[in-house]
Amino acid sequence: MTAVNSALNGNPFGAPGSINDPSKQAQLYHYLEALKTDENGWRKSTDNIVANNLSTDEEHFLLLQVVEDYLSRRYAQADADSVMCIRKLLSHWIQKLSTHPEQPVFLVNKMAHIFSLVFAADFPDRWPNFMDEIFLSRGLDNVPIVVFYLKTLLAIDSEVVDRDIQRTKTVFDRNTKIKDFMRDICIPQIVQSWWTILERCSDVTAQCLCLDAVAAFVDWIDVELVANDVFVPLVIARLGNKDTSEAAVRAVSALIQKGMPASKKLSLVTALMEVMRSNHLISVNPNSDYEDVLRAGSLLSAVGSVLIETYHKFKAEDAEEDAQRCVETVESDMDSLLLVLDNEDPELSELVIYTLRSYVALFKEKCMEEKATTVLSRIVSVCLRRFVISEELDVDGLGEDEIEFADYRKELRGILNTIGNMRVDLIVAPMEALVAEVAASGGGTAMPIARLEAIVQLVHGLVEIIPANFVNVKEGWMGRAAQLPVNLLTSMQLDGRSSSVHVLYFEIACRYERLLAARPQPVIPQVAAAFLDERGIAFRVARVRTRIVYLFCRFVKAHKTVLSPLVSEVITRLAPLLAMSPQSDQMLTADDQAFIFEATGTLIVFGELGVEQKALYIGELASKLGERFLTAVTELEAAKTANDAAKIQIIQQYMTNIVGYCSRLSKAFNNANSMQSCRCVDVYMRLLNLFLGHLTAENSFLLESVRQLAHRLVVCLDSELIPILPTLMSHLAAVSTDLDSMNHLLILSHQIVAKFKKDCLQSGVDFGAILASAARLSIETEPTPALRAQDEAVYRNLIYVRRAFLQLFYTSATSDMLSEIAAGPLFDDLQQAATQLALSSDQSCQKLALATLSRTSSVNTQWWQRTLRTALEVPSLSHISSSDAGSSVVVHEVASTLLALRQAHPEQFAVDVQSLMPGELGLELLSILENYKSRALDKQLLTMYDKIRVAQQQQS
Repeated sequence: MTAVNSALNGNPFGAPGSINDPSKQAQLYHYLEALKTDENGWRKSTDNIVANNLSTDEEHFLLLQVVEDYLSRRYAQADADSVMCIRKLLSHWIQKLSTHPEQPVFLVNKMAHIFSLVFAADFPDRWPNFMDEIFLSRGLDNVPIVVFYLKTLLAIDSEVVDRDIQRTKTVFDRNTKIKDFMRDICIPQIVQSWWTILERCSDVTAQCLCLDAVAAFVDWIDVELVANDVFVPLVIARLGNKDTSEAAVRAVSALIQKGMPASKKLSLVTALMEVMRSNHLISVNPNSDYEDVLRAGSLLSAVGSVLIETYHKFKAEDAEEDAQRCVETVESDMDSLLLVLDNEDPELSELVIYTLRSYVALFKEKCMEEKATTVLSRIVSVCLRRFVISEELDVDGLGEDEIEFADYRKELRGILNTIGNMRVDLIVAPMEALVAEVAASGGGTAMPIARLEAIVQLVHGLVEIIPANFVNVKEGWMGRAAQLPVNLLTSMQLDGRSSSVHVLYFEIACRYERLLAARPQPVIPQVAAAFLDERGIAFRVARVRTRIVYLFCRFVKAHKTVLSPLVSEVITRLAPLLAMSPQSDQMLTADDQAFIFEATGTLIVFGELGVEQKALYIGELASKLGERFLTAVTELEAAKTANDAAKIQIIQQYMTNIVGYCSRLSKAFNNANSMQSCRCVDVYMRLLNLFLGHLTAENSFLLESVRQLAHRLVVCLDSELIPILPTLMSHLAAVSTDLDSMNHLLILSHQIVAKFKKDCLQSGVDFGAILASAARLSIETEPTPALRAQDEAVYRNLIYVRRAFLQLFYTSATSDMLSEIAAGPLFDDLQQAATQLALSSDQSCQKLALATLSRTSSVNTQWWQRTLRTALEVPSLSHISSSDAGSSVVVHEVASTLLALRQAHPEQFAVDVQSLMPGELGLELLSILENYKSRALDKQLLTMYDKIRVAQQQQS
């Protein structure tokens, strides 16, 4: 019977069971947690381990979890007996490892962590000779012991040194003490052990772990212990062995990255470089294999980055000669650096990208020199070549490898950007050659698709490589850059080989729309033609087609004037795409069709057509939409009669889409080509009446789409809309039965009032009743944390209703119509609601409420006094703090309100402030309002209320 297995039947030490049985996992977990909380649970665990009372390695591991918990939380205060018990556990493990070396890796790693915890707690006070007693005195002949020793060192580094781990001050101080004493007591012996292991132990795992230990410890030990003629050759020798190369690279990198004076760093690095160069460790040729390129690239990257960092230190010290030596040392290996960058494996190529980008940045002040031109041109050439995706990958693929290659391209683009910001010509000249290559290869049809895709990607990303203002320049290299997208679009032939290339072609047309607008012929008609057939909006892949449809709409809106002579031809091509059906197997989705309607409307409204033709075309489209809507109404009734739920849902969505298409069609109109000037008012009024006639409680699914159409018509129409406002608002209100729909109704009301102002009173809509209803909704339920926990959506919508009410209230006041829609008790109710919201915890509500009250209270003595009290109270609320940006906005509104109230009744203001503010605070506030303005005033108010809050806390 074993300890853990026996626990599975509730008996701590005596029942069968398997720890690998999933049905026992919860029981096992509870038992282990009980052991951790048991004062002697850790001792029971160690006793079972030392007595070998274990059935499996997994059981051993689980008991070590209990021991680990004890070591982490309680061992630092352990008595002598407990310390001896733990040491017995460590000794048992060393003995076990000696006699049974084939221990599972997970167990070895866990024990290394256990040893590191004991070391961190016991060294130096309780166990100053830990290293010697446990490891060093035993010799380094037993490979499993050596491997475990090195893993323990790495675990100690993680426990004591690792800077990525957040630590308390107590632990930080403990770790500092440990490192100080290690330097004095055992680091020399540890370094000697590394030398012995590297020199005498042939085991690859031990060699790699030893090099990793060097890399970890060199950061905080005396560099001379390892940077010497005895130790360095051992590390360098491991660079040439493929089994130990990566670990040796880590050791060398850590050595040269160690903090030290710049002069010392330069001497160390140059010495290492000479040794590595003489051993051909950092040289690369076109025939180098993967391991050689990986080693050389890693070393060149590390050394180059360190040298460039050292260069900047020398520059700061005005040590120009030493700084130049740093640059020359990097440049001495430029051929190898560029060969690594030019490697076909992106994983190898990107090893040196950061270093090369840092190197390129050094030319900022002397980028026009011949030397700069030569080296930067070479780097650009390699980057452009490597931009081509491997034949093993799919240019249209979305797999992990393709995503990684896209990230690699971003790194390449980073180097090109650094060069492009200094020397536009070095980017533009080779890209001109690439674009010309496309033209010379049948518009790209005779070119490998991977190469064509890379060129198109580069042109698309040109704005991210050279200064973005090249689109506004017509001369010089910047002007030549501006011609690149136009030339590519003009010469390129889309042949369907790659969906990515098709999308990028149209993305370029939209990204550089200003370039095309300045050079419209022949590129805009060519791109438009490509949009209109199987190359564009009829492309075979649905995902691609959706993106191209969106881009087409954007393209049409950007170039509507240039396209106006082509309107009849384009609309003829678009006509089949405007056919609507409730079926889901159409080529275009509903969203796609919405963009097509928007583009079609834009082409009609801005086309070279007479007013009658525009009215006719829009009228035909609108009539067709109306007819389809009525047909759908009939089909919906039939589906309901047949109780066909699936068909009902399809038809309802179809009807919603139709209303949405009407809204999108209206986006074509603007001030220059209004709905009125195109004689389309009547057709839209008929559509609105049609949709409102079917907007009932039973058809509430139409609410959102009809409301969106109403928003569009408020934008497009003027006085023509006023007569229909009562019908519109009553139908919408009848179906707006929840907080969310009420919020949107208030937003629409605000839009109407903001546009028509007092003129909307002629409509007969009772905006006072709308405000009253909104005020009641705003204050009858409080958006408490409990409500939020119960229903997040209701909580959020209540907040939105409050804000929408205040926005409508404020706009009604600023539109000089409040006195006509809200007088007497209703005005008081609105003011009371605004006052309550000014004292709420929602800062947006507070700001709106204060802004409203300052406008509505000036001429009403009773409310002037109440608003003054409210404004004085707001900064004292618990959620207002000088350290909070939102609070600053609220307090700014408080200041504005106080100034407005003072301006309305200056003498009474001074009297009331002194009566409402205790002691000298009233006079202080009056002085602040008199002597400060804007942000300074806000800051003074926050400071004053902070003092009030502190004083209140001291009194309590």
